[in-house]
Amino acid sequence: MSASSGQISLRLAMSLDGYIADDQGGYDWIVPVASPTLDTDHQLPFDEFLDGVDIVVMGRRCYDQGQHQDYVALGKKVIVATLTRSVLEKKEEGVDFVGNGVVEVVRAARDQGHHCFLFGGGLLVESFLAADAVDMLTVGIVPVLLGSGRQLFPGERPTLELRLTDYAVQDGKVRLVYKRR
Repeated sequence: MSASSGQISLRLAMSLDGYIADDQGGYDWIVPVASPTLDTDHQLPFDEFLDGVDIVVMGRRCYDQGQHQDYVALGKKVIVATLTRSVLEKKEEGVDFVGNGVVEVVRAARDQGHHCFLFGGGLLVESFLAADAVDMLTVGIVPVLLGSGRQLFPGERPTLELRLTDYAVQDGKVRLVYKRR
């Protein structure tokens, strides 16, 4: 287990107007926009974050796109949330498929001391936010206005009071780290 155990965290990129993907689900708009005079010395490297992660949780669309493969290759356990029967019946090394109750499964892993990373997509993230089950939220704000797409926070959820615990600026993106108050 990792040193930063016992939490459910979310780390993602968002357009300035609140979208995590364009209308087709694409994210090719997440590009560096050099502004070196604003870059902070302190950074929040994804590789370092990932070193502390035990379990990666993703939705079926992310799985279908093959986004689980790198995590499995790194030795991370992957949980895929799906209600699709044919996917639930799959057997794949390093991957568990979970239907209803994925929030409870991940909470139990967190309570056993595991650091669980919510990789995506939007419906999965929304279900964890609606269940008040996110302990740490890192948002990278990309300097682009998409105008439409998949919203980061599309539905209703309970109030989640947060405290800013870290920040960094790199390549025109601001990364903000929040934890529960």
